Amino acid sequence: MFDRICIKAKEISNQKFDVSALIETMLFYGKVVLFVHRNDLVVLFKSLGVGFLEELIKSGRIEINVAENILGSMVFPVGNAEKYNIDLFSRHNESYDAIIYQAHREFVHNSSQNIQFASSFSKIVTPFRYGEEVTSQIRSDFENQEYLIKALPLYVNSIVPQFEVPEKLEVEIVKDSSFGQFEAYSVNSNLDLQRLNELHEKNNPSMFHPIGYGGFILSIAESKGDLYIATHLESELVTSDLYSKFISIQLADLLQKRSKSIEELKLFDEYVLSNCGNVGEAYINGRITNKELLELLVKADKFRSWLQNVPSDKSLIGEYYRVVSEKTFAERLPTKFTRFIIFTGIGVTLDLFGAGGIGTAVSTGLSAFDSFYLDKILKGWKPNQFIDDQLKPMIKK
Repeated sequence: MFDRICIKAKEISNQKFDVSALIETMLFYGKVVLFVHRNDLVVLFKSLGVGFLEELIKSGRIEINVAENILGSMVFPVGNAEKYNIDLFSRHNESYDAIIYQAHREFVHNSSQNIQFASSFSKIVTPFRYGEEVTSQIRSDFENQEYLIKALPLYVNSIVPQFEVPEKLEVEIVKDSSFGQFEAYSVNSNLDLQRLNELHEKNNPSMFHPIGYGGFILSIAESKGDLYIATHLESELVTSDLYSKFISIQLADLLQKRSKSIEELKLFDEYVLSNCGNVGEAYINGRITNKELLELLVKADKFRSWLQNVPSDKSLIGEYYRVVSEKTFAERLPTKFTRFIIFTGIGVTLDLFGAGGIGTAVSTGLSAFDSFYLDKILKGWKPNQFIDDQLKPMIKK
C-alpha cells in the first residue's frame, strides 16, 4: 500500500500542474511518478527550481516521464453534422530532450545553457510514448455499446448536472466514412443536444461553448490512455473524477465477464463433460502427446468459433443443449425419396450452369449412397460433435 502513484497533468482542462498536491502526495507514497508535458516541466522548473527538482529525482522521491506524444480528438464538419476520430499527435521528430530544451528556454534564454541542461537532465528522466495499440483499444471501446450507454450519462452530467438523460438511452459510434487520411466516426444517439446546450448556456452565460460529442470521444480516449499509463508505469494513478468513473466501468465489465465465464465453464464441465477429466491434466500426466494436443486444438477451432458467437446474455449450457437438440434440415425432411429428389435437383442445377448433363449423372450416381453423402451435407455441424467425438475420447484415453 502507498508504494507508487502516478500524477498526470490535466491538460484537457488547461489546469497547471498542481505542485501543492505533488508535495502532499510525497508525504504518503514511497515514489511519486510524474507524467508530464512541456508546459508541466515549465511549472515544475519555476515552482521547485531546477536544482531542487534534480535532487528529488536523484534521491528517488519522484520519477519523471516526459510524454513524447499525446492523445487527441479530431472533429470533421460534414454539412450540418460532425464526424470524429482520435489519434496520437506529436511534433515532427521531437524527442524528450528537445521538449526539455524548450521548457528550460521558457525562463533561461540562452541556447548554450539550454542545450547543456537538456543533455544532463535527459539522463535522469524517462521518455514515454503511447503505443499504437492504445488507439486500437480506444476504437474497440467505440464498438462496446454497453460501455457507451453507461459512459455518456456520466460525461453529460459532469458538465450539466441537472440534465435528464433519456431513460432508454441509445448511443452508437460507427465508422462510416473517411476524411482525408483519417477514419471518420459518427455518433448516433437519442440525446437531446439542443436541450442540453440550452441548460449549459443558462448555467454559463458568459463562458458558454456548445457541447457536441467531441468531448465525449476525447474522454473515452483519455480514460483509456490513463489506464494504459497506469499499467505501463505499474502504479496507482491520479486522474480526473470523470476518467476514474470511465475506467471503473471498463474494469467492472471486465471482471463481471470473467466471473460469468468462470461460472459458465464450471457448469459446462459438470453437466456436459460429466466430470470426465481435464485435458490439461491429461497432457501433464503424459496421457496426451504434443502431437495429439496440437491436433485436438485444431479440431477445436470450429467449437471455439461457435463459443464466440454465443450471445453474452445467454447461458452457455442452455445454448449448447438448444443447438444440440435442434433438428437439422436433413432430419426435418419427410422421406428418403424427398432427399433423393432434392439431391437430383442439385444435379439439374449444375446442368443449368453449363455442366452439360454431368450434374444429373453425378447426382443420380451419388443418390445410391444417399444415406451417407446427403445426410453428411445436410445435417451440418453441432458443438457436441467436437465434445463427444474428439474431446471426451482424448481425455478418457
